[in-house]
Amino acid sequence: MNNINIEQITYDDETETAYIYFTEPNKFAFYSEILPENEQIIIDLGKEVPIVGVELDGESAKKVAKLMNEQRRFVKKINQQGYDYYSFKIEDKPVQQSISYERIIDVKFLFADDECTDFIGIDVYSDNPNYIFIQSFENDYPSKGMLKKILGGWRLSK
Repeated sequence: MNNINIEQITYDDETETAYIYFTEPNKFAFYSEILPENEQIIIDLGKEVPIVGVELDGESAKKVAKLMNEQRRFVKKINQQGYDYYSFKIEDKPVQQSISYERIIDVKFLFADDECTDFIGIDVYSDNPNYIFIQSFENDYPSKGMLKKILGGWRLSK
């Protein structure tokens, strides 16, 4: 995983949508598909990288809006087999359903119900070098040098 830190999970008050970046913004061309199990989840798929990012609408997006900025990030975890993965959780609820999109089995959309209406997070088990997740472990805090998008450009925050 690259060591580029961006504002990885954003919420737009005007459109009431959230966006979860897997790659550096605007780096890859993509097309969008709706996750069949939940129409509030739109996946941006690319040629060079399986998933460029994920857009959330409706109740899923509203959950992101309520998170504090330091909660809007992927954290590095280690599974029971000792492999690293990255996880973003909106709510700390037990996972009832874990869904992948078509052939992209290394990204799991997590739901707190069997009907896949209560979206609670994403786990990524990929070592794709184009994915840019925060290089910290669970319970670590994000660095103060995160890049933030300002009027189409980038600047370091203080």
